[in-house]
Amino acid sequence: MKIALTANQKRTYEKIIEEATMDCHDEYEQVAGWECVLDENIVTPRPYKIGKQQAILEKVSMDDNSGAVIGVIRLNKTKIRILIQDIILEDSETMKYINAYKYWCKNG
Repeated sequence: MKIALTANQKRTYEKIIEEATMDCHDEYEQVAGWECVLDENIVTPRPYKIGKQQAILEKVSMDDNSGAVIGVIRLNKTKIRILIQDIILEDSETMKYINAYKYWCKNG
C-alpha cells in the first residue's frame, strides 16, 4: 500500500536528501553521504523493539558488500544487521531521516 506524502513531508524529505547527497558524484558517494547524515541524526545506542522484544540499535553503518545503509541491532547477545529502511523508531523527529532515505531509495 502506497501512502501519499503531504507537501510538507515531501519538502522535508527533499531537504534531507539534498543534505545527504550534495557534492556526491556517484551512487556509492550518495550512499556514503546517507550513512553520514543518518549516523549524525540517529543517536546510538538507543532502545529498539523487534516485535515485543527489547533490543538496542547500536550504530548506523554502510555494508561494504551490498553498499546499503544498515542498522546494527543487539538482541540479547546476538548482533543483527538490518537495512535501515526496515527500522521503525518511536521518535518521529528521528524517523523522518529514515523516511527520507526510504523516499530517496524509491524515487532516486
